[in-house]
Amino acid sequence: MFNQLKPLAALIATALISTGALAATQTLDAGNYTISFDDSLLGLFGTPTLTASGDLAFSPSGTPGFSAQTGSGFDFTNSTVALTITADAGYQLTGFNLIEKGDYFKIGAGNEVAVLGQLRIQDLVNANVNLSNSIASAAPLNVTSSSFANLATTDWTASAGIGQLATSKATVSIENILGAYVPNSGYAFIEKKSAFLDISVTAVPEPESFAMLLAGLGIVGAMARRRRIGA
Repeated sequence: MFNQLKPLAALIATALISTGALAATQTLDAGNYTISFDDSLLGLFGTPTLTASGDLAFSPSGTPGFSAQTGSGFDFTNSTVALTITADAGYQLTGFNLIEKGDYFKIGAGNEVAVLGQLRIQDLVNANVNLSNSIASAAPLNVTSSSFANLATTDWTASAGIGQLATSKATVSIENILGAYVPNSGYAFIEKKSAFLDISVTAVPEPESFAMLLAGLGIVGAMARRRRIGA
């Protein structure tokens, strides 16, 4: 019995090792900070790349892609991606802005589509700092085609932003949900085509510079007080 189990155990171990080998942590270097992610946990977002301006860009692809569509009732599609952002020495992360784009169409009265989700930041230096902001469409998704003959897609843009941050390392999670609803007849479709994450980084003031700044402010304050007294 034990001899029969040994080959099975070896086969399972080999399968686990092979599965682990397929997943790897990838790192993108943006100059003043790095972005790390598990390439096996990207979901519907697709592999991110860095733009010339330093934004992180996602381009969902495949079939049916990052979309929700239905001819009856509800349909929802969701995916969440997590990234670790680490500032280089002498820099700090100060904010994140997310912009997403796609298109949609609706044919039939009462049909609806929706885009929602959250941008979430977990500070990995200050554990008590956990921030989030809801993703919202810039305009109502209310364009409906009156007939199949004039059916056309309409672009949408959604965004979310988080500022007032000062840390050297954070986990950024992007949660996306697309929804389509047809209560009676017709069709509703919505798709996300791209997402861009802008990461704000600033230089950390050196102690000497900070001290000089405080000293300068003190001198300015003293001069102002003297002027008031002299007046």
